[in-house]
Amino acid sequence: MDNEKEENKLNIEKHKSNLNFDYRSSRFFSLVFMGVYIIAISLFCIEYKVIPGPEFLVLGILFYASYNKRTWQALKDWLPFVTVFISYEIMYSVVGTMSQYNLHTGPQALDIALFGRVPSLILQQTIRLPVLDYMGAVFYGIYFFVPTVFAFIVWKVSPKNYWKYTVAFGILTYSALITFLFYPVAPPWIATPGVIRILTGSVDPALGLPVYKTLFDFLSPNLYAAFPSMHSAMPWLVFLFAFKIWKWKSLPVAIIPVGTWFSAVYLGEHYFTDVIGGIVYATAAFLVVEKLLPLLSSRISFLRKHMPN
Repeated sequence: MDNEKEENKLNIEKHKSNLNFDYRSSRFFSLVFMGVYIIAISLFCIEYKVIPGPEFLVLGILFYASYNKRTWQALKDWLPFVTVFISYEIMYSVVGTMSQYNLHTGPQALDIALFGRVPSLILQQTIRLPVLDYMGAVFYGIYFFVPTVFAFIVWKVSPKNYWKYTVAFGILTYSALITFLFYPVAPPWIATPGVIRILTGSVDPALGLPVYKTLFDFLSPNLYAAFPSMHSAMPWLVFLFAFKIWKWKSLPVAIIPVGTWFSAVYLGEHYFTDVIGGIVYATAAFLVVEKLLPLLSSRISFLRKHMPN
């Protein structure tokens, strides 16, 4: 009887200790480091007048994983996604330097054939409003964060689809890089007289900070990567996977790609043809992962071993 009482007492004490936060644990220091990290990034962004990019989000995710004692697993899971993202950013700049001497005008010519004028010019001359400028800036700017945030959500709720999303992300980015190299296209604000680059010409001055000039001219300096529109492709890829996972519950997510498609044209950053190209590239990447790779993995042992089911 005494042994039973002693055991119950020990269990109660153990339960109490679990409820109390252990300030000596690694979880506490993970929170401390995350707090210091957020403060440091905030000060850096204020001092140099820039906004944090997706790479900072990934580091934040690793802090989160450390807090939940999943650091090593998170590193293994996120290494492919981060590798694709960083290599894409590096090659994006290199391709921009190489491709500027071989510009093509196919999307511009097709838009004129379809609409009589470049759609960016039509929108800016007919419905230009400050509220649309800011709305477009928001949709166009979240492109830098939506793919990474969505990857984190899928990583948490559906690991199998996280890996498929990562593979599709890689297929999409690298197929776009190849296109940028061999078929570089200048955006409307460069190639079409009268088209205003609203982000840097109107939004940045209104904000008093070179937010979009930093994002597009400093962090992403390829000015001749209009086709396909990756701003149109990435949100659509996100929606395709969201719809696959959550079905009709994911319908509100469609606001992101639709808003981005309109913004890309309205802001003078892309032709209508570029937007269609982005949708096609993203859909193709999704279908490769969902349909083609399973078919190939059923016949190729290497793919069957390494591809998620």
